[in-house]
Amino acid sequence: MTKPVTFQIFSTIFLLLTLPKLSAQLATVKIEQDSTITKMMATKIEIDTENYSSKFYTIQLFYGDNKRAQELFENFKQSFPDWEAELSFETPNYKVQVGRFKNYYFGLNKLKEIKRVYPAAFLLEIKD
Repeated sequence: MTKPVTFQIFSTIFLLLTLPKLSAQLATVKIEQDSTITKMMATKIEIDTENYSSKFYTIQLFYGDNKRAQELFENFKQSFPDWEAELSFETPNYKVQVGRFKNYYFGLNKLKEIKRVYPAAFLLEIKD
């Protein structure tokens, strides 16, 4: 016999012998889950929802003395009249923050816009 014919015969015999084993791989799996896992998953979802709803990003322009903060606040309101700006006091300094963004990447895009005028600005994560 030639090599190709011998190879074909052995291949056919091998396939005929292994085919029944391949079809015997069907099975069903029953998963029993403890009720504690379900409760823990519900608690995790609730905590994540609370964190998401209380977390946002803002752009901080300044942190320092009152006079400079007032000047920067007024200057910003003139330069960007459509933006929400906030001047607040945090002992012992004043800070000027603008915008409230839920999405980090949207906040980064807005930061690039502001950095042209205020190069010291940075994105800050805040939790209410």
